[in-house]
Amino acid sequence: MSFERILLSTALLGCGLMLGCPASNEYNAVPDTGVANVDEHAHHHDAGPHGGHILELGEYHGELAMGEDRIVSLYVLGEDAKSAVPVTGGTVTLHLEVGDNHVDVTLAPAPLEGEAEGASSRFSSTADAIPESIKDIEGIHGKVELKVGEKVSSAAISHDHGHGHDHGHDH
Repeated sequence: MSFERILLSTALLGCGLMLGCPASNEYNAVPDTGVANVDEHAHHHDAGPHGGHILELGEYHGELAMGEDRIVSLYVLGEDAKSAVPVTGGTVTLHLEVGDNHVDVTLAPAPLEGEAEGASSRFSSTADAIPESIKDIEGIHGKVELKVGEKVSSAAISHDHGHGHDHGHDH
């Protein structure tokens, strides 16, 4: 093999390692919001601080999580996708696709300890509001909508794990 081919092969391998896997719309189909200092790749692979999926919600990040108690929660997070960001007067609606049906589920404010009166960074469903056919977070499909004041942000919820990585999910 010539020196030039070795050099080219090494350069291409190095670029591939630096770039990692290609970006995908694994948990969000919302266009880039231009938030600085956010590792877009981490949003797809790392679980949020509560073990859920990270979504882009306009100026916020959201983490959608579902507990064994069948309660679904959306946590409003800052640009680091980790810090709680309490919002005042916020509302959250899940627009679920369940088979051929569409089910809307309202998530009520459920403030975390220490959050100011009237503000909440967590919004939660009741267990009985989630259709029985949804057994875990992987069964949630549709979109989530966060409204704060007059501003509405939404993100698609999907679980596309078909990009060559093993995340340990049984499909």
